[in-house]
Amino acid sequence: MRNAALQAPSIAYEQPLNERVRTLLRVEFLHHQGRFGIAGESQWHSRLALSTFVELIDLLGRGDLRYELQKELQRLSNTLLALQQAPGVDPTRLQAILCECEHLVEQLRATPYGAGNEIKNNDFLYTVSQRSGIAGGTCGFDLPVYHRWLHQSPELRRADLEHWFEGLEAVGKATHLVLRLLRESADAVPEIAYGGTFQASLDRTPPYQMLRVLLAQGEPHFPEISGNRHFCTIRFLEQTSLRERPQQVAMDVEFRLERCTV
Repeated sequence: MRNAALQAPSIAYEQPLNERVRTLLRVEFLHHQGRFGIAGESQWHSRLALSTFVELIDLLGRGDLRYELQKELQRLSNTLLALQQAPGVDPTRLQAILCECEHLVEQLRATPYGAGNEIKNNDFLYTVSQRSGIAGGTCGFDLPVYHRWLHQSPELRRADLEHWFEGLEAVGKATHLVLRLLRESADAVPEIAYGGTFQASLDRTPPYQMLRVLLAQGEPHFPEISGNRHFCTIRFLEQTSLRERPQQVAMDVEFRLERCTV
């Protein structure tokens, strides 16, 4: 009988196995953080949203993620089309996903190239972004124009933020879809880390793109995951005090592992 603890609500610890998924996870994180900031009423919510927008622009400016997402969505569409006649496949759900992929590819193609243009062409955003790399560089006396903007009504601040994030909406939606399909691609397999360590070969065609370790909430340990497309190592650590370094546990640890690929 499986450990009842593994049936409890769990925490998912994710580890990307290639640079593309690593970037997508960061984009997803920043989009969630940005939406949280936009939804809030306080100046601190608006500060969080705007600093997140600047981080997103910086991240997207390191490569043409828009084009990479188009290629990935087209690859996923081809992979899913091959499953149309497979037993157990829900044709209605499959068709909905294929339509979503096609719609997002069209949106990405219509998105202007160059993620940083919104900042370069907006003196206010450019000034804030230049000061954001300095510790405390966006405080009131450094940026009075920012200070004034923060003292406008929440509705006006939200309208500005929604406008700025609008240009990143297609990238955000495509990122969420790719990661959702990747997470849904794998079943959670019960595993045991003997003496706190688990190792496994990941040889497969196509290669795995992400690992997800699921641990029941309330467990005192957490995983440290390392790996590449062929092999992974998971060590379970425990930190009894935040002032001390985590130590590897010596006991056997039951967990669930998802090996994700589409």
